[in-house]
Amino acid sequence: MNLANLSVFGLAQKNMEYLSAREKVIAGNIANASTPGYLPKDITKPEFSKHVVANLPMNTTNPKHLTGNSFKKEMQIYTPPVDSALTIDGNGVILEEQMNEASKTSSEYKKMITIYNKYKTLLQIANTKINT
Repeated sequence: MNLANLSVFGLAQKNMEYLSAREKVIAGNIANASTPGYLPKDITKPEFSKHVVANLPMNTTNPKHLTGNSFKKEMQIYTPPVDSALTIDGNGVILEEQMNEASKTSSEYKKMITIYNKYKTLLQIANTKINT
């Protein structure tokens, strides 16, 4: 059984993909904290409710009708408006804010792993009850 086909697992996996991409963007911000003229970047959070799909089979007439992963297309890296003063060399990275965002993202990722594992355990328990 492919767990990604179940909505809970699929959403957890997609959220972990987003959080992983966000960690990379934040790491880039931290790495460029002393680069002149660098402004911090962020990534748009996809709307996960659009990805909840009923377990209905989809019939397509052409394999090109469903191309690519629309979820990844929704995640766009952007430069948010600067709301604090820039350094003399024009750098807008505030390390404390970036470290705080990295910590939040890491915590959210750990929460998604926990949810994923709990649901997986519940399915394993339900499966053993059915087979006995």
